[in-house]
Amino acid sequence: MVRVSRYVLLLCILLLGACASRMKDQMKAYRDAYALGNFEAAQEVLDKSVLKDEKKSVLLWHLEKGTIAYRRNDLDASISHFQRSLALIDELFTKRLSAKAASLLINDTSDVFYGASYERSYAHYFLAKALYTRYQKTGNKLDLQGARGTILAWDTYFTDLQRSSTYKTLYHTDLMMKVFGGAVHEVSDIKGDKQIALQLYKDALVILDKEGGIYSHFNSKNAEYVKDAVARLKEGKAPDDKFYAPTPAHDDLKNYLHYKILAVTKEVRGYDFQTTAKTLKASEAVIKKVNEGEPNVVIVVEEGLIPQKVGKHFNFGLKGAADQVKDPGAKSFIMNVGSAVIAQFAMNQLGMVPKNSASSGNFMFGYEATKLAAMEAAIEFELPMIETVPPVQRMELFIMNESGVVVKRGPLPVVSENGDIARVVLEEDVVARYVRTGTRVAVKHLVAIIAAYGVYQKLRSDSEDFLAKTAAMATYIGASKGIAAMEKADTRHWTTLPQAIRMTEWKLPPGNYKAGIGLYSATKAPEAPAKILGDFVVKPSGKTLHTLPFVNL
Repeated sequence: MVRVSRYVLLLCILLLGACASRMKDQMKAYRDAYALGNFEAAQEVLDKSVLKDEKKSVLLWHLEKGTIAYRRNDLDASISHFQRSLALIDELFTKRLSAKAASLLINDTSDVFYGASYERSYAHYFLAKALYTRYQKTGNKLDLQGARGTILAWDTYFTDLQRSSTYKTLYHTDLMMKVFGGAVHEVSDIKGDKQIALQLYKDALVILDKEGGIYSHFNSKNAEYVKDAVARLKEGKAPDDKFYAPTPAHDDLKNYLHYKILAVTKEVRGYDFQTTAKTLKASEAVIKKVNEGEPNVVIVVEEGLIPQKVGKHFNFGLKGAADQVKDPGAKSFIMNVGSAVIAQFAMNQLGMVPKNSASSGNFMFGYEATKLAAMEAAIEFELPMIETVPPVQRMELFIMNESGVVVKRGPLPVVSENGDIARVVLEEDVVARYVRTGTRVAVKHLVAIIAAYGVYQKLRSDSEDFLAKTAAMATYIGASKGIAAMEKADTRHWTTLPQAIRMTEWKLPPGNYKAGIGLYSATKAPEAPAKILGDFVVKPSGKTLHTLPFVNL
C-alpha cells in the first residue's frame, strides 16, 4: 500500500512538472509573437495554451486576454477581460490572500495565481486605458466615467494593500496611477475634476521626490536609499535625502510634472500661476511650453516587455528546522540520534554543503540568515525573482507632420519602470518569505535525510561503506527530486506587461502626424528619430490620448 502511494505521488509530481513545463513553453511562444507585433498569432497561441483551462490561473488568463484584445483593437473584449480581472483581484485579495499568507502558500505553483501587487495594480491602468480609448471612438460619456471610476478604484487598491499587507511595503502607491489618473480627470465633465487632476499631478511630484529614490531609474544611489528606507520604515520615518542622487530620467519626469501642474493651474487657478511657477522653480523651457496653449494630445508609449520572473536559488541551513518536524517517527528518530549527528551525516555522506553561501546578491535582501548555511548542512530552494535585463534608456520624442517635418520634439519621460517596480516587490517578498519557506522545505529534506540515514546504518559495515553510502545517496536523491519538483518557484506572471510606460503632452494643430523616438548619448539628444512608432490624428476639438507600443528600437 505504501509503495502504491509513493508511485501515485511520483506520478502526480511528474504530471505537474510536465504541465508546468508545457505552459512555460507556450507562454514563451505567446510572448515572442506579441513582441514581434504579430498579435493574431499571439492570440492563437494563447487560445490553444493550457492556460485557458488552468483553473488556478484564471486571473492570469484574463490579464493576458485583455492585453492581446486591446492590441487587436477589440476594445469590448479587452474591457470585459479587465473588468473580470478586477473582480477576481477583489475576490482573491480581500477574501483569500491574507488567509493564505499565514500558511505560506502564496504564489506556490500548486496554488491559485493571485498576481504580484504590481500586476494587480496595473490591471486598473489597462482597464482605464481601454475605457478611455473606447470613449474617444464612440463619444459615450459612460466610458469616460468608467475610466474615472477605475482610477478611483486604483487608489483604493493601494489603500487596501497597505491596510492588509502582512509586512510594510515600499510599493504603496504608483506614479502612473497619479499621472494617468490626472489625464483622465482633466477631460471629465464632472465639476471639480480638473482640481482633482491638479492634485494628482502634485501628488505625483511628491512621490517622485520622496519615494522615487527606491528605483534605480530615478536614483543612481537607489541601493543605499532602499537600505535606509527599510530601516526607517520600521520607525515611521522618511529616507535620508543624502541617498537620493537624481538621474536625468528623474529630471525629465520632474519637468513634465511641473508642466502639467502649471498647465492645469493656468486653466483653473490663473491667479496662482506665477506663484506656483516660482515655488516649483520651473525651468524657462517648461514655462514656454505652458504658454503655447492648453495641450490637446497625450502620448503614452509602452516600451518593451517586463523582465521574466525566474526562480532564484537560496540556501537554508538544517539547524533549527529539526524542531519543526511534525512526523512522529521522524521526530522520535531525531530525539534519539540527535540533530547534530544527522547534520554531520548530511554534510559528510550526502555532500549537502551550500552551493551559494552568499545572499541573493540583491540590495533589498535584508536577512543575514543565508550566511548561516555556509557553516552547516544546507538545502537549496527557489523563490521567484525578476531577471536582470538592461535598463531602459533616455529617449527623445519626435512629432512629424504629413510632410515628414519635425514640428515638436522633447524628452519622453518614463513615468513607470515596471521592471524596477517588480524587482522591489519581489525582493521584498523574498525577505518576508525566506525563513518560513526555507524552514518548510528544510523539514521535508530532514525527513528524507532520516530515511537515507536509516538505509546507510542498515547496510554499513567496514567492508561495505561505499555500498551503504551509495544506497543512502540514491534514497535521498530520489526524495529530494520530488521535493524540488513540488517546491519550484512560481514563475507565472503577466508576461505582456510593458517594461516601461512613458508619457508626454503637446499642443498641436488638427491634422495627421507620426511619432518617432531616438536615444540620448549621455546628455546629448538624438538629431533624428531612430524608429517611427506610428501615426495619430489630432481632432479639431477635444483632447485625445494615443497609446504607441514598441519592443525593440
